[in-house]
Amino acid sequence: MGDNDPRDACNGHGTHVAGIVGANDVEKKFTGVAPDAIFGAYRIFGCSGSSADDVIMKAMEQAYEDGMDVINLSLGDMGWPDSPASVLADDLSMRGMIVIAAAGNEGEKGMFEVGAPSLGRHAVSVASVDNSHVLAHTIRLASGKTIGYATSNGKPFSIPEAPIAPMTLEFGSTSDGCLPSRINMQGMVALVSRGGCVFGQKIKNAQNAGAIAVLVYNSSPGFLTPSAQDPTITIPFGGITNLDGKFLFDQAMNNDKLYGATFEAGDTSFITPTSGKISSFSSWGLGPDLSIKPDISAPGGLIYSTYPMPMGSYATLSGTSMASPFVTGLVAMMQQARGGGRSISAEDLRTRLLNNGHLVTHLEDEKMFESVARQGAGLVDVYQAITSMTDILPEYLELRDLAHAAPDNQYTLQVTNKDRMQIEYSLSHVPAATVQAYGDKRPHAPLSKPIRLAVDQGVASVSFPTTTFILKPNDSINITVQIDPPSSIGLSAPSIYSGYIQIRKDTVDQAMFVPYAGFSTNLGALPVLLMNDTMPFVMNAVINPLDMVRNAGMISLQMIQSSPVVSVTVVDAENTDVTLGWVPGGYTQYVSRNDLFDPEDVFILKWYGNVVETKEQAMNPMGTSNGQFHPFRLTTKASHTRKMRVMDDEVEDQDDQLLIADGKFPHELVGRLLPAGIYRLKISALHVYGDESNPADYDIWISSGITVV
Repeated sequence: MGDNDPRDACNGHGTHVAGIVGANDVEKKFTGVAPDAIFGAYRIFGCSGSSADDVIMKAMEQAYEDGMDVINLSLGDMGWPDSPASVLADDLSMRGMIVIAAAGNEGEKGMFEVGAPSLGRHAVSVASVDNSHVLAHTIRLASGKTIGYATSNGKPFSIPEAPIAPMTLEFGSTSDGCLPSRINMQGMVALVSRGGCVFGQKIKNAQNAGAIAVLVYNSSPGFLTPSAQDPTITIPFGGITNLDGKFLFDQAMNNDKLYGATFEAGDTSFITPTSGKISSFSSWGLGPDLSIKPDISAPGGLIYSTYPMPMGSYATLSGTSMASPFVTGLVAMMQQARGGGRSISAEDLRTRLLNNGHLVTHLEDEKMFESVARQGAGLVDVYQAITSMTDILPEYLELRDLAHAAPDNQYTLQVTNKDRMQIEYSLSHVPAATVQAYGDKRPHAPLSKPIRLAVDQGVASVSFPTTTFILKPNDSINITVQIDPPSSIGLSAPSIYSGYIQIRKDTVDQAMFVPYAGFSTNLGALPVLLMNDTMPFVMNAVINPLDMVRNAGMISLQMIQSSPVVSVTVVDAENTDVTLGWVPGGYTQYVSRNDLFDPEDVFILKWYGNVVETKEQAMNPMGTSNGQFHPFRLTTKASHTRKMRVMDDEVEDQDDQLLIADGKFPHELVGRLLPAGIYRLKISALHVYGDESNPADYDIWISSGITVV
């Protein structure tokens, strides 16, 4: 956690976020979105970049009690709308205090990766779009060509001239720099690809190989601002575009190594090739229950803002952590326009933000709009949100899946004219990209890179009883919208189809949009627990409760998709229908899915031969009063990593620490120790929308025999 001093002395994250909201540097002529905003600073992170939701929730409650008008949460981790911090975000919003939260930076891990607390039904989940320009530094090659590179601390490399050389012979290799280099990089600037491991690991390996600096090229279009918190890294590092990385790589391959690269002092504004597009790192929705998330998009890629003075005063960072405070500042402006404070309700603020977004087109196809699961209601427009005199409710239409769609696929929109003049409105349908979310083979697993389908493969059919209507001042009308799933539904792997209902006014050239999104099959029929030759598995088939360090059982599992409930019970070895109790820590609600492409992203639960009798006891693995808390991490790009996860949210050596502190073994702290014998462990994972009391709604896995001595 760190100390009580709110000053950010570790990684600059909080200072950067605060500057986006409301910096007001008169000397440098730099301002944030709402420079007149008054801040309340509630420190929830230490230097590790992670925290627990009890700490976060306490800060949220304190902010409300202190009279803050809006909360910004540039943090998150996998969760559910029913996760504790998400529920609190909803509660605060219902009490008039709007909560803005980062959607997450897991854009390369596929669908359903938006994090909590932004999954709260009344919170505003913010996706990221790339900035139009980036303040970067210049590399001048011997040929005279210049290349821009960005650094997270805002400082250019302090090396006047050096050769640039790749660390691998394969361009774009995801393992590039992830292992100790066999190439002598002495005195060179290392060129490495993004991906495969965290930036710090790549930079440290290059440093150990003798490199004097590192350039990381992006794996997708656009600039990159790598960040690393390893204090043992002493060389500078920066990011370049994929296109520039390819140019440098090819030159190096042709010329053995690039001599004559000069790193110039000063800053230069470079045009961002991905300007206004959804950032590659921005997490995909939808929510685990097919709720529409993210809600809105804002600039979050390549954002220049304040930084702690000992770390350079200003820096360029990327992440939904940067997009969220942008919206927070806009909300402060909206409140100021209405007299300040909570003069405008949280729900009204949310409605205005979502009704008045600008749709973002796909990077690879300007004629196709990005999926609702990627951009929500589009790029935020504060001017239209403030000046618009029309409200549309609900802000979006959640179609869910085939089993939970509305009767006859009909949905109702209420349009209200709050203007002082009569307005004629027109209705139309704007389709967005349909994306294949899962692989073709069963069991369908989420794709790390969702596939955008052709237009004729996935467009819903949308109809209205009328396409025009007139509203007098302060009048409302209910419009029935029929949204039939795409005709090709069921022919491909599970996909998300989406689009927008467009409402235009005759008085101004101003469009408003209501997003919709649906799932192409029955989500509840898809498996949630990965069951194959390697998962789940149990380490140590023999458990000695008196030797907990070496002889504890350890069960590992991975989730294909999120589950409302995952339980681990002990059953009789001969008759597996006989349940003997829960493994302590073996009852968990609202479990998120794992990244199946990351072998370290695994849920782990230890067992010492003891059981508890109730769900409540099973949720409290160590017999403490702390309960369960989900870890949250900063959502600055590249500082948000999610590796091995322990089901009881304790660190892996927590048991050893507890033994030393209390002088007791885990089985003495909670539950009862089973008699010596052979037992089995049973994992039960409830399907989305499943009935907890119906055994048919679970994925079930039973281990082989485990001996307790």
